Amino acid sequence: MIKRLENKMMMLKAVLKLLKSNRSLWEDIVPFVNAVNQLEGLIAEIEATRMITDEDNTGLVAEKTALQNSLINRAFEIVSMLHAMASSTKNNILLGKVSFPISELQRQRDRELATTCKGIVLIARNNLPALEGYPVSESDLVGFEGQISAYEEDLPNHRVSVSERKAANAKLKDLYKATDDVLVNQLDRLMFPFRTSKPDFFAAYLNARKIVDYGVRHDKPENDETDPNQPGD
Repeated sequence: MIKRLENKMMMLKAVLKLLKSNRSLWEDIVPFVNAVNQLEGLIAEIEATRMITDEDNTGLVAEKTALQNSLINRAFEIVSMLHAMASSTKNNILLGKVSFPISELQRQRDRELATTCKGIVLIARNNLPALEGYPVSESDLVGFEGQISAYEEDLPNHRVSVSERKAANAKLKDLYKATDDVLVNQLDRLMFPFRTSKPDFFAAYLNARKIVDYGVRHDKPENDETDPNQPGD
């Protein structure tokens, strides 16, 4: 992937990491939750699509591993919440279903992992009322389903053809445009009230939104970023 897009991906991940680490500030704001889930799903799709655009199979394996690790970590986050809830409510049947270490997910093969993750979604969805108060919502599950789909659809089973790579590059452009839309038209606007209520959080967001130039030369500045501190009309 060209350096400019690598820099942009670093910005996207920095924004997502900051938002998730401050979840308590926005988890009750449904549009904010939806926007974060959209961004997380798009990042997962971009990383999955990049597996196709990488010409070297070594690169494909590395990207697939990164996507797999992301899926495993998210799955275990949800399982952990189910485990905590089941333990608190003395639901031993549920506890038996979700009492396993993360290493059990790490040992599973590609398709087996996808199937297990779908099962986790089903269990969580069936127990959503009991999960009230825990950081697991229907929107979270929808976002996780997006990650599972991206993982399933883009497992590298063969060397990528030229036509596949060309189509993947076109898809990447659309995905990056979609991240711009989520950032500029949703998250930047939703962050604005925090300018006065949580100025440190707002300042950190502004800093994370900057695309740092790591070795890019003679490129035009990004023209698709809007400073959330200066909203349009």
